Amino acid sequence: MYQFDRIKLIIWDMDETFWQGTISEGNIDIPQMNIELIKRLTDIGIVNSICSKNNWIDVKTVLEDTDLLDYFVFPSVNWEAKGTRVDQIIKDMQLRPVNVLFIDDNPSNRQEVLFYNPGIMVDDPDILEELYENARKSNKQDLN
Repeated sequence: MYQFDRIKLIIWDMDETFWQGTISEGNIDIPQMNIELIKRLTDIGIVNSICSKNNWIDVKTVLEDTDLLDYFVFPSVNWEAKGTRVDQIIKDMQLRPVNVLFIDDNPSNRQEVLFYNPGIMVDDPDILEELYENARKSNKQDLN
């Protein structure tokens, strides 16, 4: 479970989390709500990153084609384990795990990330509608 008011960074898995489908199989669809969510999170000062087991060029191409690439910082897209990669993203952002939400559809990835990053908030994509509503209702503004 997450606490919205503590979140400074969200680290996203891509396949079956940010988008529906698996990029290596060629058929993905990014829900409009997720596109709006990324933009709204940015507007209210919450940073987004990526930790995905994929080919970087494929992910980058999709994000460029949808004008979303610039909304993600410190993307980590490769085939290595996610626990240490999430730890590195948090260090690169100079944050503490307690201010980070990791979203992934795979329970074993969430458990691994928890092991390497005690205190991090983790959840599955089922929270996205609630997260969208929290972001939409937020009065914070960070438009600079």
